[in-house]
Amino acid sequence: MICPHCRNNRRQRERTNHICSHCRKVFALDPKTDPGRLHDIKFRELVARSAPAGLRITVEQLFWANARRLHRFPTGRERRGSVTAGTVLAVITVVLAAPAVGVGGLALPLLGLPALLFGLLSGRQFRGAGRERPPEPFRYWLALDTFEERVVGRWRQVYGSLPDGLVEAPSAAHFVRPADPRAVVLCELPSVTAFLRINEFAARHRVLVARTVSEVPAELPVIVVRDLSLAALARTTELRARFAGRRVVDCGLLPRHVQVPARIVRLRAHDARTQRAPAVLADSPGWRRLPAQEREWLLDGWSSPLVSLPPVKLMSLLDKAVERAVTAPPVRPAPPAAPAHAPESAAETRRRAERIGFLTWPQAVPAPRSGSGAPAPAPAPASKLLKSEPDPKEGGR
Repeated sequence: MICPHCRNNRRQRERTNHICSHCRKVFALDPKTDPGRLHDIKFRELVARSAPAGLRITVEQLFWANARRLHRFPTGRERRGSVTAGTVLAVITVVLAAPAVGVGGLALPLLGLPALLFGLLSGRQFRGAGRERPPEPFRYWLALDTFEERVVGRWRQVYGSLPDGLVEAPSAAHFVRPADPRAVVLCELPSVTAFLRINEFAARHRVLVARTVSEVPAELPVIVVRDLSLAALARTTELRARFAGRRVVDCGLLPRHVQVPARIVRLRAHDARTQRAPAVLADSPGWRRLPAQEREWLLDGWSSPLVSLPPVKLMSLLDKAVERAVTAPPVRPAPPAAPAHAPESAAETRRRAERIGFLTWPQAVPAPRSGSGAPAPAPAPASKLLKSEPDPKEGGR
């Protein structure tokens, strides 16, 4: 370990009792004896990397940052076995089995048993190469209370104060409510609420940070900050129904955001039995819009706490949610209805019908003029034509 004071690399026997053998100064953390596998330089680097550009974080956020540092995140879909590993183990099996079979005697149990073991392992690798390994939940071997007591408490004992960027969670009495808030951030997560308060989120965005539903005033847009879980989605659906008529912005993650290969904490309940969605969630349009794979992921007990996000990403998510709430598109007014006309009279109906040629008799077509220019004689009436024709019964008389 490198001493944070003299910058000399000291072995474990040269730094007993947290004292450097070169400069004789006390340091706070030893990665071999203290939980968290941190030393003083790594502790400062972790705080600086998690809280850049004036951002401040809480102790719980530092705990999750260290847990993500120690966890091996998968980079994609993994297999249970490998053809390469199976081939190597098969070659070792042949190398061990050939002398055992040829020599016999004492070499048979000495070399035959290891050859049998390697053969079984080789077959297991070949069988697993065709099957995908199911995703494993995030594992952390250090509890939050232990981290606060033995890591952060030890640092405060040696140096007297926390490094820049890492602060204790303040109480709600230290913050003033904005005089004219534009929106309400309803955050029922104490860890995320503390993160908002230490970064003066309410004053910067001119919003009200509420911890309970009773603190939400009327007639303001509401930003609901939630975790990713089946219960959190059901709670958000209930809040949408409670604040009906107001703009409600969902500030949270979806299963597609935390699936592999995202380097995000994915937890799973101990009982992995498939549970049923609450009735309030099963009837919501948002739940039905989720793909079937994401619904099954939630029903299998998977979840992701919002505070485990990197602080920079969490602050960006909250900033965008407020912008969506306060910059809602204006509601377009409905087109004016056409004025109602009085019913037309019978005379108006007849005149309109005459204009379009409806229910009118066709006019007589004038006869063409002769070559002399004199008008052609009018055709005889039909009655006269009938009398001039001879009657066949009279014999032509």
